[in-house]
Amino acid sequence: MASNSVSDQIFTTDWKTLTKDFMTWYNYTYYNVRLSQDFIGLDLDSIKIDKAAFLNKLMTENVVAFKTKILQGQSVYQLFKLNSNDESIKATIKQMASTEIPHFKMEGFEIPEFNFTDLMGKVYNKLLTKGKIVILKCWFIHCGACVKEFTELNKLVDDNHERDDILFLSLALDSKQDLIKFFETKDFKFATVAEMKNYIVNKLNITEYPTHLLIDRNGKIIKVVNRIDDLVPFLKNETDKKTF
Repeated sequence: MASNSVSDQIFTTDWKTLTKDFMTWYNYTYYNVRLSQDFIGLDLDSIKIDKAAFLNKLMTENVVAFKTKILQGQSVYQLFKLNSNDESIKATIKQMASTEIPHFKMEGFEIPEFNFTDLMGKVYNKLLTKGKIVILKCWFIHCGACVKEFTELNKLVDDNHERDDILFLSLALDSKQDLIKFFETKDFKFATVAEMKNYIVNKLNITEYPTHLLIDRNGKIIKVVNRIDDLVPFLKNETDKKTF
C-alpha cells in the first residue's frame, strides 16, 4: 500500500493470492469490499461506472471486486477478471450482488405505510414517526446472527440515548408470547413488534436476516444493510444534518 495524502491511499492488490481459495478471498472481501457502502466503481478497463452497473456486472459476469484506492475518504472498487476455478467464490460473488441490488434499489423510496404496536403497547405510524430518524431491524429469535449483534445494537442505543430524534425499532417474525419469553433472558434495547412476517416479506421484500433499514425524518429509506456497522456511518451523516 502506498499513501498519497491523509485521505488518499493506493492499495497493491495481489489478485492471484487473494483468490487462491475461498476462505482467503472471503476474509479479504468481508473486511475490504463493502457493497452496501457508497463507493467509486471501476470496470475491467478502469472506467468509472455507477453502482447499479457495478453490481450488475458482479451478478452477471465472471468478475471479482478489489479495493484499489481511497480517494478523498471514499473507497474505490475495481473489477478484475476472475481467473479461479473455485465455484464457491463465483457463487458467493453473485449471491452478494443479488442481495445488494434490491437493497440499493430501495434507497430514496418512502417506507411502505405501517401501523405497528410494540410489546409495550406503544403505536408507531408515519405520522407519529415524522421528524424522527428510524433504525429498523428485521429479525427472528432463531437467527444466530440476529441475536449475536444485540450487544452492538444496545451500545448504539446507549450512545444515542440523549437524542429524542432517533427511534430504534425492531420487527420480529416471532409471536408476542415467544418474544416475551425470549426477552426474559436476553437484553435488547430496541422496541420490538411481533408477528411482522407479512410486512417484512410482502411490503419490504426482505428475505435475509438480519436486515437493517435507515429511514430519514421524512420517511424515506436512506440505506438497507445486513451488517449494522455498515449502517453507522450513514446514521452519523443523517444526525449531523441540521433541521430547521
